[in-house]
Amino acid sequence: MAPVYKLKSYDYVGVAESIRYLFAYGGIQYENIVLKKDITITEVQKTIPFGKLPVLAVNDTILFHPVPMCWYVGKNVGLTSDIDIEEAELGAISAAVFDLGEKVFQWYLEEDKYKKEKLESELQEDIYPKYLTDFEEIAQKKGGYFGGKKISWSDVCFAGVLVTVQGVWKKDVLQKQYPLLYQIYRDVHNIPAIKAYVSKNVATYKY
Repeated sequence: MAPVYKLKSYDYVGVAESIRYLFAYGGIQYENIVLKKDITITEVQKTIPFGKLPVLAVNDTILFHPVPMCWYVGKNVGLTSDIDIEEAELGAISAAVFDLGEKVFQWYLEEDKYKKEKLESELQEDIYPKYLTDFEEIAQKKGGYFGGKKISWSDVCFAGVLVTVQGVWKKDVLQKQYPLLYQIYRDVHNIPAIKAYVSKNVATYKY
């Protein structure tokens, strides 16, 4: 019997989009539970481990960090490696991808004008160049994708997170300086099942 999946997230694209991409890729049915932005952190903390979203329920088991969520779904749709050290590397890459997304989101949510300007300067001058250059070098070393010569679950994670990163940043951060990363982003979004999912849902995207 197939597992019952329930994905719970806030009412914006965010890091959960990578998980939705993987579900779309595999044609897996799941319940997409969206919490409105006006729900309080206290209310969330009462219902989920560690009080942070997204979470993925697989039958009665709750996964509460995006990397294992993506890995688990990626494994079930055939996007993982059979070699343990390669999987560990893909997990490390994915953790760094989500780390970048969290830094961008921290800037996006900052309400203090001067703190926000400082965070924006750090992103522009230090964080984007460091993370994206390292990702580009990894992709080059691996053969074009994080998964080597083919798309892996980590590549899908990257494309899903960059949707939000570029959506809130309001500009392209890949195409001119990072050709391999742009290729990953483009090729993931050209996968027919993911392309169909995005086409159906892009009008409802919120940041």
